[in-house]
Amino acid sequence: MNRLILALLVILLSITSCHQVKKPDQPKDLIPKDKMVNVILDMSLLTSSRGVDKNVLDKNDVSLQTLIYDKYNIDSLQLVQSSAYYSYHIKEYEGIYQIVNDSLTKLKDFYTKEKELIDENKRIKDSLAKQPLDSLKLHKTKADTIAVLDSLSSSRKKN
Repeated sequence: MNRLILALLVILLSITSCHQVKKPDQPKDLIPKDKMVNVILDMSLLTSSRGVDKNVLDKNDVSLQTLIYDKYNIDSLQLVQSSAYYSYHIKEYEGIYQIVNDSLTKLKDFYTKEKELIDENKRIKDSLAKQPLDSLKLHKTKADTIAVLDSLSSSRKKN
């Protein structure tokens, strides 16, 4: 009896798993690839921002989906249909996501460098604030003061 049930189960699973996936038709209002890259990029950034400070978004009643739909003049159905179409055409979808990934990497690198510059400027400002006034060699002109600050900054970079 158990073998009969097992055999029927295998046959049933074989029949149901062998159906073909229907290729989705290209939507009339398919989101172009370049626009789709921007939509996915913004969705990634906005989703990340939600994780950073959800309370600010909730407090201001900000809907991330509405922001995306309004910015790109699309609707949810158009996004779903375009995503289904591109996900069936996997090479195109991989190309889209590769561009998104590259863009996110470039943004991360840019903001990492910006943060390093801000931190360096803060360290210089803090170190100048800790020095006695006599060691600053204060001058009467703004140009002289800038020259002193520049020399301090360049000497720190050499170290």
